[in-house]
Amino acid sequence: MTTSDTADADAYTGRGSGAAVVAAVIGLIPAIILGSLRFFLIDEPRDSEQFAGNVAFGLTYVAPYLLVLMASKVRSPAARGALLAVLGLLSLAASFSGLLSLFSLVLLPATFAIWFAAARSLTASVHPLATTTFAMIAGILIATMVGLSFLALLVVQDPEPQCWVLSLSTDGEYVWKARPDLVDQGEVQTITLSGPDIRSSCVSDIITNTEAGVSLGLLATAFLAMILTMRHGSIRAPDNGRA
Repeated sequence: MTTSDTADADAYTGRGSGAAVVAAVIGLIPAIILGSLRFFLIDEPRDSEQFAGNVAFGLTYVAPYLLVLMASKVRSPAARGALLAVLGLLSLAASFSGLLSLFSLVLLPATFAIWFAAARSLTASVHPLATTTFAMIAGILIATMVGLSFLALLVVQDPEPQCWVLSLSTDGEYVWKARPDLVDQGEVQTITLSGPDIRSSCVSDIITNTEAGVSLGLLATAFLAMILTMRHGSIRAPDNGRA
């Protein structure tokens, strides 16, 4: 095989990789914005417990597109295409999560871009069946872990409301203070502000440190699984020739 033929074969094998990178970027930008909304649009105290949960929430939206970026580096087009096809489904689920109203629909363009990259990769494959099957199963497991990390934050959480009041401290600064006495058997009592208290805040969608830890653990496992998948022999080996 001549140098020209080798270059053509490498380019053919890598078809879809560039499209996957573009799709990842298209998804990362809105995902970062969506994931940060809890920091800016939710009117609640900024204590350390909520900070950890909000970080975990943001990472669950960003994770699918970081995984797409990793999948773009897979040399086997059969494996790359299978992984991208599954990650496209994960992006579709994020697009219709509904937890951020219609805002999450901005992820739809990235979903279609991921599937386009998957199609290009699969059409460059020579003997895709065994490799595609392995990568498809691995991709489903990875996507499942990312999905569970999201559910750990917003579905399994305790819906009992938590309340705070913004109060003037003895140092002359306004600080948030927890007021569990404002909640009675899961119901928010009538809040009467007096003395140094100037404002109250009661919310029921708090993400606790425990929930954040479970979510981040699942995300870490998903990324580890992707790394192991990329290092698998049948995944690293490029296909030879053309279909």
